[in-house]
Amino acid sequence: MSRKEKGINPKLITVMTGVEPPLDETPTAEMLPGCAARMVAKRIKKVEPACKPNKQWLRCKQCGNASVYDIGMTVFNGAGWLKIVENSYPDTDLDVPGKLIDYAQFTGYIRCAKCNGAGAWEFTSSLFTLSLMGRVMRAEPDANFMLGLMQLYDGTTPQWVSEGEERFLERLEIDPTDSHLWNKLGNLYYKGGRPELAAAVFEHVIEVDASHVESHYSLADLLLQIGEPELAAEHFRMTLVYARAYTKLDALKLRNFLADSLCKLLDIHHETKEKVPFLPTEEEIAVMKQLTETAATATPEIHLYEFDLQSGDRESFLPVAEMYMGMLTDDIPEHERKLRKHQTMQQLGEGGEKAMSKDKVDYPDKGWGSERQPIIVKVRTEERAAQVARVCDHFNWYYIMGMEFTEDLSDLKKALKERFAPANIYDPCPCGSEEKYKFCCAKTMTNFDLNDYLKTFTINSSS
Repeated sequence: MSRKEKGINPKLITVMTGVEPPLDETPTAEMLPGCAARMVAKRIKKVEPACKPNKQWLRCKQCGNASVYDIGMTVFNGAGWLKIVENSYPDTDLDVPGKLIDYAQFTGYIRCAKCNGAGAWEFTSSLFTLSLMGRVMRAEPDANFMLGLMQLYDGTTPQWVSEGEERFLERLEIDPTDSHLWNKLGNLYYKGGRPELAAAVFEHVIEVDASHVESHYSLADLLLQIGEPELAAEHFRMTLVYARAYTKLDALKLRNFLADSLCKLLDIHHETKEKVPFLPTEEEIAVMKQLTETAATATPEIHLYEFDLQSGDRESFLPVAEMYMGMLTDDIPEHERKLRKHQTMQQLGEGGEKAMSKDKVDYPDKGWGSERQPIIVKVRTEERAAQVARVCDHFNWYYIMGMEFTEDLSDLKKALKERFAPANIYDPCPCGSEEKYKFCCAKTMTNFDLNDYLKTFTINSSS
């Protein structure tokens, strides 16, 4: 094998293609299906590594050849090691330090440069063990070391990534259509310092399951890094197309994927002088409409001038990301939702509504009533507006209020509960009674009636 050619498990090629490579040939990126692996392999130096290089001398136990390999991050099982030390006898267990390596795991994906074997390694020098011992004693993480335990999807804890790869491939041999498991294998390769293998797997996932949002995103990110913005943009747009039916991620993580895709799409759109579309094209939207009848009727209509999108600021794209999530936005916690806030503020600026807020003063730094999380309310009458204003002004809250036929005071109620309920129920009650909160206002807040509170507050403040 050429020293420039990194090893590939022939079993990976077999499971992906259904064809075993010749035994007398060394597997190469050319044998992998698709074109992404070859593209990334040719420009691999452009890809940002998952972790800082950590090159060590290792000897392959299968053939005896010694060479330098990048073992990636060292993850040390401190809890397991502590049990060994506590149960050892210093006078008889002379090899306890020698067992240190047994409790270390390594994220780098490596195969022997001579025989292409993997998983059976020994360090050629004791210097690594001594260095590891010093790191364990300091217990301080750095670029190549951390305390913890790496576990696979099935709970196993392989020492070398190649052992984990075997576990994945065994399962994928049984069910080669398991797109989510394929995606996890792609992530394993990427974190193991083999982006060309990761690219091949992500591309394969999309062949197996075109709606796999995470693989579209990961492949797009690799393509963007190697200087293929147009191809990358196609996959970034596909994350938006398939988002509303994607349930393999929790809603907040999905939104972050979409927001990052949008952020990068806008940069590509500008850098290519608008040659590359920012949002899904009509043909791509047609795919979205074919997903379900609900999706067809819920295709988002986006007017970009309504949003303050900032290049490089993922947060500014969150409301647009939610528009592509469809009903999945219901799974986002109410206080985290950005689109509803945006729409409400848009409505308040459109004519008949009356927006009310105090002049800028010292608002809270965080939480409800801060400038980052304003209290947005809709009221039906001037009387109610006055009640709400008194409360918000009293607590120095930043708020926006509009006159609507349907009243919405949900933000105000949450702000009051946040204000009156300390993190520790045994802290002094915020009402000033000097009693502990648990024995004072806790019961009242459990059955909190906002209408009664507003009326009572108005009476007390006017007396």
